[in-house]
Amino acid sequence: MQSNQEITPSVKGWLSRGWQDFRRTWVISMMFSSIFLLISLVAYWQLLQLDLGLVLYPFIAGFMVVAPLLVTGFQRVGRMLHEGKQPGFLDLLKGVRETTPGIFFLTFVLCICYLIWVTDAVVIYGMYFGVKAVPINAQLLSDPVLRESLVSYLMFTGLMGFVIAQMGFMVGAFSIPLIMHQKMNFVDAVFSSVATVWRHKLLMFRWALSLALLMLTTLIVALPLLVVVLPVTAYASYAAYVDLLKPADS
Repeated sequence: MQSNQEITPSVKGWLSRGWQDFRRTWVISMMFSSIFLLISLVAYWQLLQLDLGLVLYPFIAGFMVVAPLLVTGFQRVGRMLHEGKQPGFLDLLKGVRETTPGIFFLTFVLCICYLIWVTDAVVIYGMYFGVKAVPINAQLLSDPVLRESLVSYLMFTGLMGFVIAQMGFMVGAFSIPLIMHQKMNFVDAVFSSVATVWRHKLLMFRWALSLALLMLTTLIVALPLLVVVLPVTAYASYAAYVDLLKPADS
């Protein structure tokens, strides 16, 4: 498989092209990503109502593990834009319908990783805070015991999450577009994804860091911006696939 050498791959270039594709499809893109925003708002509200704000941390961070599975519709639209076609909202839904057994199995694998992360994070939460709910308030930082527990909780869940997120990124970074656009089977797609990430280690590190910063900042600080950030990063991911793995003759 030959990499596309026409454009020098860069994170800035991918995000720029992702933004351009978003501007061309902003209405349908925001409509589609609003579905995920609504789900996130309901989850946030439920956890905060139960004074489980600290549990939001692993749920938010774990979003990065399964995020590639949420953007199959954007992958289809990105391909149509690349081919010079004008997509509509139904094309986003058709992208979801293009899921194959390979994508379903990848969904299963990444969801298992996500559940391991969340389950372990809840266990660690219980180790430091017990079974009682710990609301996010001034006492959490002013009380020395709670503050020490908070730091330890964030450190250990963060370290555990980093390892799982790394595995999830290597497996999911390019598997979805390879299965969708090149009709690869699950094993070949995962192997190619891991090999590509390993072959472009520094570039992929910058890409993963950029995605993590964008998504985590959005999910923690400015959740409504998810309707913009999700499609932009999804289209940017398609641009990354085009630069690194799309056959030059297609």
